[in-house]
Amino acid sequence: MTKEEPLAPGVSLHPGEEQRYRERTQRSRELLETARGLIPTGHAGGMWYQLPYPVLLERGKGTQVWDVDGNEYVDMRIGDWVMIHGHSDPHVGEAIVNQLDRAGQFGCPEWDLAYRLGSLIHERMPSVEKIRFQVSGTETNLLALRLARAYTGRTKLAKARGSYHGIADILIAGTPSIRYVETTLPAGVTEGVAQDVVEYPFNDLAGTEEVLTREADNIAAVIVEPVMGAAGMIPATHEFIHGLRGLTERLGIVFIFDEVVTFPMAYGGAQAYFGVKPDLTTMSKAIGGGLPAAALGGSAEIMDLLEPTKHGGRAPITAASTFGGNVTAMAAGIACVEQLTPDVHEYVTKLGDRLRAGIDEIGRRNGIPLHATGAGHLSGLHWAEERVVDYTTRTQGDDEKITNIVMALMNEGWFTFSFGYLLINRAFSEQQVDDFHAALERALRAVDLVD
Repeated sequence: MTKEEPLAPGVSLHPGEEQRYRERTQRSRELLETARGLIPTGHAGGMWYQLPYPVLLERGKGTQVWDVDGNEYVDMRIGDWVMIHGHSDPHVGEAIVNQLDRAGQFGCPEWDLAYRLGSLIHERMPSVEKIRFQVSGTETNLLALRLARAYTGRTKLAKARGSYHGIADILIAGTPSIRYVETTLPAGVTEGVAQDVVEYPFNDLAGTEEVLTREADNIAAVIVEPVMGAAGMIPATHEFIHGLRGLTERLGIVFIFDEVVTFPMAYGGAQAYFGVKPDLTTMSKAIGGGLPAAALGGSAEIMDLLEPTKHGGRAPITAASTFGGNVTAMAAGIACVEQLTPDVHEYVTKLGDRLRAGIDEIGRRNGIPLHATGAGHLSGLHWAEERVVDYTTRTQGDDEKITNIVMALMNEGWFTFSFGYLLINRAFSEQQVDDFHAALERALRAVDLVD
């Protein structure tokens, strides 16, 4: 086995809990090293940040996942924020199998799966007057920006400091969402691309107004995460979202709601939760029911830039995507979204509120600065003297303590990543949430943060 390099240099792990972790996951480590010889990071894709190294999963059912060592966990990543009904949902599985018996992929016009899924989304999101399907959140955010540029004749993109909208050059230029990344110009991103990025302070309406007003003549689009995901599950305030909508309308800037993560947080997504109508909405993750799917929807006026019949047979923008609208993913998405009833959203939101309230109570009872942020099914675990409300307060937290708490939680059978993201889905029960709180208290004792 090659010598293992640290995934996060400078992070000190609790010796006892690290040893326990390594003893429980020896096969994961061996197979990870084998895979690294062929695949950078040792896995095919997705997020991987677990210290001292990631465990390798091989199956999941409901709220549970199992790794290659046979360890069972409650999954609080839900498939990288995807599996809102839990793993191996029977309705989604049946839809996939039935569709594969008909066809797995066409890559050309079909009837009527994309229309049905689009109609379900349109019914929930009145702002989505027209819709187009892609494969990933990155691809969809890029198409949204291109439409905004064509519509406004401007070039720049305004995004929040510390936000995350995908891996494309223009989306990752600027203040990183991950704290240990220290550059605003990542390797491989040119200064020519970065000059088209403007950053505004999340949840600071006055500061944002100053930035947008100064750059208004150049900004094609403002994009926002209603809940900043990679930065730590930090929700926007209602005042900030409504103020941002007002600013973009006044300045003639296209307002893009990045609902790649937040689509399942309410019936109608985060825009229904906040009561706001964006110009464009990007979606992915949950809308595919566990298969790769993404969508861009918005006002007919902007979306018609994709419609040839509105422009003499030649659309200003062509958005071809080989697997966009893949029929199997559409079938899975229909089965997923149809189950997202108002009652389901209410249930999951109550569980999320219970999860966050319990974490806050543990912090108060033990006299430690542990608290939770988030909304709906999305929560973040923070150790910070000042409550986390934006990127600045997020960076003042103690990531090393969160990393050690999460490592101890993994040893307790709770699967998440070292950043402290905690997600739930409709398969969770109140008892599981309460069990998590008990496991969290044990984890705090195990890493010597409470007596």
